[in-house]
Amino acid sequence: MPILTRTASFFRLYRHICGESEVPDIYHFWAGVSLIAASVEDRVWFQKFKHEQLYPNLFVLLVGPSGLGKGTAIGNMVRLADNGVTINKYRGRITGPHLIDHLGKPYTDEWGRKCISNPKLWLIMDELQNDISGNRKMIEDFIYLMTELYTASGYKVQTGTRTHGQVNIDKPLINWFAGTTEDDLREILTPRLLRSGFSARTCFVFGEYDFDLRIPRIKYPGDYEEVFKHLCLRLWVLQNTRGVFMITETADAELDKWYIKRPNPEEELLYSSWKRQHDLLLKFAMILCLSDGGPMVIQHQHIMQSKNMVSRVYEAAERLIATASETLETKPSNEVARHIKKRGQVQHTPASRYFRSMRGMNSQTFRKAINELVGENAIRIGKTEKGGLVYTWIGEQ
Repeated sequence: MPILTRTASFFRLYRHICGESEVPDIYHFWAGVSLIAASVEDRVWFQKFKHEQLYPNLFVLLVGPSGLGKGTAIGNMVRLADNGVTINKYRGRITGPHLIDHLGKPYTDEWGRKCISNPKLWLIMDELQNDISGNRKMIEDFIYLMTELYTASGYKVQTGTRTHGQVNIDKPLINWFAGTTEDDLREILTPRLLRSGFSARTCFVFGEYDFDLRIPRIKYPGDYEEVFKHLCLRLWVLQNTRGVFMITETADAELDKWYIKRPNPEEELLYSSWKRQHDLLLKFAMILCLSDGGPMVIQHQHIMQSKNMVSRVYEAAERLIATASETLETKPSNEVARHIKKRGQVQHTPASRYFRSMRGMNSQTFRKAINELVGENAIRIGKTEKGGLVYTWIGEQ
């Protein structure tokens, strides 16, 4: 049965045209999320408070080793966008001052006419470190600027550059989608930047190698062209969608229940991420609702799915904080520790196989990491009935 008769979900249809490849599914999913958010800009919103409109704009960073497919995921996303909608898009290298000018400085077009810059922007970077600068001060300035612009959609940002002086950015709306490696992220995100609120505003999406997955070339579906054209039409509809989201009573009750009962954060660097979970959940719910293609009413299932997305984003923030404090020497033991802690107990053979195939960690490095964790009283080594080794987490929860 053709997929167009089986589902109306934008995400499922988008994943379908991406084909079978070694690119992690999670990368394609978040590319679709960013594509929907960029298509609607600030034309749709949720009225969170009486005088506060919440828009579905997002910052998304794909994190993974080189060659995993971040660029492929970005390329698929941009190809569909270029054929389906007209979005004010910037893909490539940029600095903070250049971004300020791009969003707020009047310019002269090819016919000599004065034009006002568009403050709504979809910023795309294939490699974060390469596209913002190698200078530490410029990187920090850029991230501080992006942190401010994330929530500046309701007012005029008054700033300036050394070249052009005063620049006013009128109600900017930024969607940001970028790729980076864990090592580059460790260099960029200092503890100072983590405390700036940037990590709380960003969805970090971690991908892993799967060395057992071997697909020499991408296998596209036979109905690729048909589904691609359908999605182009869907994007056109999204770009012409306007108005405020409603929410059903059951969805609102589920949202309140989650908000009241969610556990408190334990790590100080996660406080701001925890506080912004409510906004993120509502942004996700709006995007999921738009993906379904129905009326602009957030349903119970959208809240339930958004709760799962928020949990994954929060887990990624926890990993991010651990990543920021890692060195090349401590990275293997930290990765093994996270793996065992999350599961409580693992057997040696499956765990060793996982780190060899998914993380590229040889058996010697794995054994060294295990010995370090034993020495730190983080794990205890036991045996199964058949004599196999078992590692149990006994460290801090």
